[in-house]
Amino acid sequence: MAQPIAIILLAVAIAPGLAVGSSSSVINTTCAALKILQPYDYCVGVLSADPAAAAATDVAGVAAAAVNITAVKAESTLRIITYLVDDLKTCREYYSNMLESLADVRVDLGAGRFSNASFEISVNATARPDDCDILLFEGNAHKDPFTHENGENALLVRLASGIIDLLNKNLVNHGF
Repeated sequence: MAQPIAIILLAVAIAPGLAVGSSSSVINTTCAALKILQPYDYCVGVLSADPAAAAATDVAGVAAAAVNITAVKAESTLRIITYLVDDLKTCREYYSNMLESLADVRVDLGAGRFSNASFEISVNATARPDDCDILLFEGNAHKDPFTHENGENALLVRLASGIIDLLNKNLVNHGF
């Protein structure tokens, strides 16, 4: 009976040091020293969640763990930037095509070809801002750095399309 009790007491004694998320005295002391530069709770939270930092026995070990945590985050951020650059190149193509379509729409409007203008704007321009928004949101980065601009462009192109549709309907119905 003494052996199970000894094992339980040993487990209780070493468990706090093994628990992920518990903060060591080295982490607490390090974070307290950084209180002016870093929020204490943030410092303790980040470092305590990392097994290498939690196992560190001195400030150098905590520093090494902090550098590793930062490198992992920087690598992740670089990956997101790379995804965004690729997605933004595609959005640039969408908007270039949209501008070409809008130039054609202007020509058709000036020539009184409202049906052609209506078709061109609705088929080749109206969806482009939404296409870009969807690509950025659903792409690998899951970030859209210009939601506001895409939204404004979507509203404006739909407004122009609606007005052209009115012109086209008036032409068809009233023989303008």
